[in-house]
Amino acid sequence: MLGVAIIGCGDMGSKHAAAWGAREDARLVAVCDHTPERAQTLAQSYGATRVDSWQEALAHSGVDVVSICVPACDHPAIAIAAAEAGKHVLCEKAMALTLAEADAMIAAAEANGTALSVCHQYRGLLRYRAIKEAVDAGRLGGPLSLRFAEMREVRPKLAMHRLSENGGPVHDMTGHLFDLARWLTGAEAESVTAIGHILGRGKPRLSPVHDFGIDTAEILVRFSGGHSLSIALNWGLPEGTPGHSQELIHGPMGYAYSSDPGNPDRFLGDLSDTAGVTTKDAQGSNWIACPGGDPGPEICVTALIEEIRTGTRSPFHAREGRAALRLIRAALQAIETGGTVMLQDPDSSG
Repeated sequence: MLGVAIIGCGDMGSKHAAAWGAREDARLVAVCDHTPERAQTLAQSYGATRVDSWQEALAHSGVDVVSICVPACDHPAIAIAAAEAGKHVLCEKAMALTLAEADAMIAAAEANGTALSVCHQYRGLLRYRAIKEAVDAGRLGGPLSLRFAEMREVRPKLAMHRLSENGGPVHDMTGHLFDLARWLTGAEAESVTAIGHILGRGKPRLSPVHDFGIDTAEILVRFSGGHSLSIALNWGLPEGTPGHSQELIHGPMGYAYSSDPGNPDRFLGDLSDTAGVTTKDAQGSNWIACPGGDPGPEICVTALIEEIRTGTRSPFHAREGRAALRLIRAALQAIETGGTVMLQDPDSSG
């Protein structure tokens, strides 16, 4: 039985708690949050103890694993301290704000023999798994072109927009899409070009924000093997604007896309009982229903437990999280410089 501490009891902390709480081989023993009432509510739901700081959570009796669900700026300090205390870690994305911080997290885990995973849970969504099966079966051929688009109103979670906390919406969101592209193609990025803006500035909801991160971008990534990825992201729209997202993956033999007739305002990570994937090729069209599914970290929790129990490296290992972060940083560098960032050097793009 693994004892788990949840650091951060907001939306993602609650999802992590549900994922761990559904297991028969794990139990929540400690939770903490900067809002004590929120932490107390979560603690009572799972029979855990509310503590006042992440340091107390790491020191709490019976803690074997820590789920880090606070802004990215705080990930490195907590993850490094957890590793030094012999605790395994499941860390929310983005892994960190810089590659140097990510490397320090990985080094601490390796030095202390602990597991460190990053929660890129989109791989577990049924529609992406259906697309992956079509790709692996050769139905689309190769090379692949992947297109993701997502439009949202400015986010109510202000930490997403703050450069100093989550790095801005482009930093916060695109890691999922970079991770999906690497997973679907099995290839690594060679170059990144991007244009970005801050469109949320001046929106009433964001009036408390003074250090805006990039919230809107067009990003183009060239991968080895001729694969490509394009991302259109706008998280700076006025309050109340309905959302919209699209995915399209195409190759020389066919293409696949998802749709959701019951939820036209969906986001890329949303669950729905009416969602599905359409594949089209020379044989015609095929609809694959993708109802419901896991709401988030379950797939990452399962993989981390397997790594802890057997030593089998998790597909969400921290080096996968670092690879996504590397592309995040390259995109932001391309936006800042107006140029193309070449990625032959594995340590490039900061």
